Amino acid sequence: MIDAILADWPRWGLTGKAPAAHQLRTLAGGLTNQCFLLQLDSGDYVLRVEGHNSTALDINRDAELAVHQLVAGHGLTPVIRYRAPAGGYWIREYVPGRPLSAADMNAATVARMADKLQRLHQLPLPPQLPELSIGRKATAYWNMITARAPASPLLALRGAAQTALGGMPDERRSLCHMDPLPGNWIRTPDDRLVLLDWEYAAQGHPLWDLAALLGSAGLAAAEEAQILAAAGVADDPVWRFARNQMRYLTALWYGAQNLWDERRLVTELQQLVADCGA
Repeated sequence: MIDAILADWPRWGLTGKAPAAHQLRTLAGGLTNQCFLLQLDSGDYVLRVEGHNSTALDINRDAELAVHQLVAGHGLTPVIRYRAPAGGYWIREYVPGRPLSAADMNAATVARMADKLQRLHQLPLPPQLPELSIGRKATAYWNMITARAPASPLLALRGAAQTALGGMPDERRSLCHMDPLPGNWIRTPDDRLVLLDWEYAAQGHPLWDLAALLGSAGLAAAEEAQILAAAGVADDPVWRFARNQMRYLTALWYGAQNLWDERRLVTELQQLVADCGA
């Protein structure tokens, strides 16, 4: 497949000669897509090949492209320089730096990330951007789990979890990234934070992004409280429901990708259903 993509080079408008194999290097990370550093005479780029399971994971690639272009226009993510007409891959500008890791998740860095997300939430919604349904997204993940283990005792929790964790926290809507975990951020040499990977972006609730971020940060309770206060978020039932919804999608995503075993999934889902009083 890579050979066929490289043969497309005249369409890119990025170079005047065919790239050689030594100009392509696999980049680490990425659980859904495969990314390569593409070094051309015109500069460095990232070649991203879409994962084969986009449909199963309920990823709308056209919506992703629209969001990425909007956000890039506001300087929040790198510009896409070429996208294959039939989809399958694109080429974007390369951002030098390194992905954040769990070790980087101190209160100061997380506060900066939360500020970036608030800037995102203030952008206009792209026309016809789908609204994220927690129930529908969870159904896509449940179907992947069911296909792999149709007799799993885990499935007995499906109905209660879907009932308890569907719906919206309240009436607010904004453009949301929906996956602002550490590995999707780059810290540049001049200490900028750049957010990547917009494939799960959608019209959603702004608390979902904050919940996903804090859920991955591992901060102390007092540090979390400071970030919530700075964001103007009360520790109330709306916030707690949004946070449980993100825990729910996270657990199911890891289950669908076969990265969590059944015991861990059952424990997490039972706790979530109990927390919601179901």
